[in-house]
Amino acid sequence: MTQPTPPPPKPPTWPWLVGAAAAFVMILGLSAGTLLALRDSDGDGDGDRETVAPPPPVGQTDPNTAEEPMPRITTAPGESPRPWAMGKDVTISGRGDRTVDVGLVPDAVYVATITHDGTANFMVDTLGDGGRNVGLIVNAQGDYSGERTVGLAEFDTVAAVRVRADGNWKIVLRDVRKARKFTGKATGREPAVFLVPKDAGFSARLTLSYRGTGNYVIRGYGEDSRMGLLEDGIGPLSWLVHLPPDTRVIEVDTQGDWDLEVLP
Repeated sequence: MTQPTPPPPKPPTWPWLVGAAAAFVMILGLSAGTLLALRDSDGDGDGDRETVAPPPPVGQTDPNTAEEPMPRITTAPGESPRPWAMGKDVTISGRGDRTVDVGLVPDAVYVATITHDGTANFMVDTLGDGGRNVGLIVNAQGDYSGERTVGLAEFDTVAAVRVRADGNWKIVLRDVRKARKFTGKATGREPAVFLVPKDAGFSARLTLSYRGTGNYVIRGYGEDSRMGLLEDGIGPLSWLVHLPPDTRVIEVDTQGDWDLEVLP
C-alpha cells in the first residue's frame, strides 16, 4: 500500500517581514528628503538652522560685548557712591585656631597684613554678626606673608576673624588709605594691595606678568565697592588687561614673582 506524500513545508515568513520593513524605511527616507528640500527651497540652503559666529581670535575682544569687565553691584543708577568710612587700626595675633572679635567700622575698607609660620593648612575668614561666614581672606599651606583686602569682597560688616592654623600668626588691619600707592608700576612675590590715586590719570591698558607656577588672581575695586576680575589662572603668564578708569584698589593674590605696569 502506497503511503500518501506529505504536503511541502510552508516557506518561512521572515523574508517577507524583512522586505516590508526595508520598504517602510525607504519610504520614510524619501519623505524626509522631500520635506528638507521643501524647507530649504525658500532660503539659501541653510533653512532655519542658526548660524553661530566664530569666537574672536586670541588676544582680541568680541565687538558685541561690553568693554567694561567690572559690573557695578552696589550703586543704583543716578546714585552717588557712598564714601568709605575711616577705619581704625586693629592688630590681633595668636597661635593655632582662634576666633577673635575685631569690631571693624561699618562701611570702612581695610588692608590686612598677615603672617604665619606654621607648616599645615592656614585659613583666615571673616565672620558677620551671629558668626556666619561672610568672606574668605586666606587659604594657603605652611608659611604665609601677604596683604589682603577686608571690607570689599564681604557681603556684610565684619564682626570677627576666624583663624585656623598650626603656628604663630599675626594680622594687622589698617584703613585702605594707608595702603601702598600704585604709581603705575609694581612688582613683588607675595599677595599685595595698592591704592590707586584718584587723579592718577592712568591708561586703561595694564600689563601683567606672572612667573610663578601656582594660582594667581588680580582684582580691581571701584569707589562704589564694585569688584571686577582683571585676570586669573595658573602658571606663568604675560598678558594685557583692561583697567577701568575709576579703579581705586588693585589686589594681587598669588605666591610667586609678578609685575604690573600701566602702558603709556
